[in-house]
Amino acid sequence: MFLGKVVGTVWATKKTPDLEGVRFLVVHPIDLDKEPTKNIVVVADRLGAGVGEVVMCAYGKAARAAVGDQEMAIEAAVIGIVDRVDVQEELARSDELVESARELRRGSDG
Repeated sequence: MFLGKVVGTVWATKKTPDLEGVRFLVVHPIDLDKEPTKNIVVVADRLGAGVGEVVMCAYGKAARAAVGDQEMAIEAAVIGIVDRVDVQEELARSDELVESARELRRGSDG
């Protein structure tokens, strides 16, 4: 599993039949190694996550199980929309993770 921020949506009018009705999001994983990551992951989303939200995602078999179809042609999926992340700032190695946790706390406080 990984945490990431939704940064966009993928629109595909033509796709394999097993993917009909599935939304796809562009997720930027939250880096845990202080190194800026330029990677993005396209994930299936059946929970209705939106741009700017932090999500929990799974890869492989866990992703397919989360969407309820082991035969689905996906590699990653949203398995949760994060409300809050509590991080021991002195132990965290990623400024982006600390900032994401602060943003989520501000959002849940009111």
